[in-house]
Amino acid sequence: MPLGAQIISMTSHSYLSMAETSCPSHLQVVTRGDRELKFKAGLLSLAEELQFYILSFLPCQDILRCTSYIVELSGQQLLAVPDTDNYTPISKRLQLLRDKAHTWFKFNSHSFETVSIPKELCYANKIVTRGHLCLWDQDLAAIIPTLPKSPQNTVERWQRTLSSVISVPHSDKLDVFMDPAQNLIVVAYVVDETLHIDLRALDGDGVHPQAAGSRLFLSGLEEYGEHHVDTESANFKGLGRHIALRRISLSFDMWQLQIWDWQHSTTSNCFLSGDLDPIDFCFLGNNRTLVVRDALKLYSIEDMSLMPQLLACFLMPIPLLPTQCFLPTELQMQAQQTYISNPEHQLLCMTTFLDETFSENESFVSIISTRIFFDLDGMAVAMPIPWNRWGPSNTRIFKHNWEWKVHLSGNRVLQAFPVGTSDLGPIHYKLHIMDFSPLAVTNRRGLGRVVKEPSTIDIGDFTDSSQETQSLTTSLPYVEVVSDREFKVEELEDIWIDKDRIYLLLVNRESNHPLELSRKLGVFVV
Repeated sequence: MPLGAQIISMTSHSYLSMAETSCPSHLQVVTRGDRELKFKAGLLSLAEELQFYILSFLPCQDILRCTSYIVELSGQQLLAVPDTDNYTPISKRLQLLRDKAHTWFKFNSHSFETVSIPKELCYANKIVTRGHLCLWDQDLAAIIPTLPKSPQNTVERWQRTLSSVISVPHSDKLDVFMDPAQNLIVVAYVVDETLHIDLRALDGDGVHPQAAGSRLFLSGLEEYGEHHVDTESANFKGLGRHIALRRISLSFDMWQLQIWDWQHSTTSNCFLSGDLDPIDFCFLGNNRTLVVRDALKLYSIEDMSLMPQLLACFLMPIPLLPTQCFLPTELQMQAQQTYISNPEHQLLCMTTFLDETFSENESFVSIISTRIFFDLDGMAVAMPIPWNRWGPSNTRIFKHNWEWKVHLSGNRVLQAFPVGTSDLGPIHYKLHIMDFSPLAVTNRRGLGRVVKEPSTIDIGDFTDSSQETQSLTTSLPYVEVVSDREFKVEELEDIWIDKDRIYLLLVNRESNHPLELSRKLGVFVV
């Protein structure tokens, strides 16, 4: 067997599948002549003997570089971007990939730039997404690039009154979703107790050029007949062509989760509903969603003409109370990117309270590997999956003070842990950066603290004596770096992390008056 074939044969089938878009350009000559057939008749469609024969013509150095690049991508749980304009050599991509992975372990908490927040939006809702700070309140919405000269910026600084964005100006706004990468703003608001959902383009007043219409309509309310279903609260989440809205009606003791393919239809049969019970949800890639109630329920949304199809139910070890979960996903590819996070190998962050611990000012933060939601072989839909079958090895659970702060991106988690306490609670925070990718654990090059041993938290005081579970042991490996800088509790309001930045929402008191505050976004580039 030729040397090239021997080297490639040592890689797994999954590595080889990525080679079609990751290897040097001359490896793609088989399919480049007809781009329509590129993914229908790729390298893997050939017999194994032919694959080895074709690859044997590659120089050994190219094969080694390509194999190393694919192994590095897989170990960091990333995917190569199948671009056509970026011809960066594999050797340079490999070095950039390794350098970026290790930069996180050298994070400098004393070196950062700041972005000022307008005083009129000082108390607005805030979220950082894809290099932009998005803010909104009842009157205004704004998008501020976090670093003006960043290649990530897809919109310039933008600010509008919400009344100019929606169809009915005088209304009660419930939630706003902004996606700078798709030039999209969506607003949920109430007029005369009726819920309206409007879509607009950020750069104009008309209908979004890719949207099926200017308004989304709710389905699944036929069982209430002529009765009006009011909406006390609403929460948007979006991913690519999907928009989802969770709404709660206290008068009917019900919740509803409605999902739309906003680019193709203004209505949808893809919805779930139930009795009033605090829930949250998140998208898992383009065709799955996870609903959190008393268990984690995984649904397929591949066919939007149908109600979500239950794929699996994962039981939790303890009863849950108000729960928040989020899973930021890098779906929109930038021209400068050569790789993105693999949606099948990311992290889900879930925060929960128990009845007893809520009054004790304690919460639990669960970091869960999403691989468990894609590897469903042999799991029956009708049978809930017990915690001990899926949880301990795929999870890390941390116990927090109620003022916990946590965010994640891809395989990295940013947490603010309390340092020092008083009768009123923690005094300072320190930032903990955790990398859960396999290569971070095995190839840290002396940087960071590797945590492979299981960790146990005691929940015996918060469970009924009839329950068997008195403690939780979890063992998902990670590497941790702790910043040497401490932040005052009253100074650090919120935190975010994305592919190559850390964001801290910092509060400054401008005078002795407790209400005269200013807020800035500290941006750390890694």
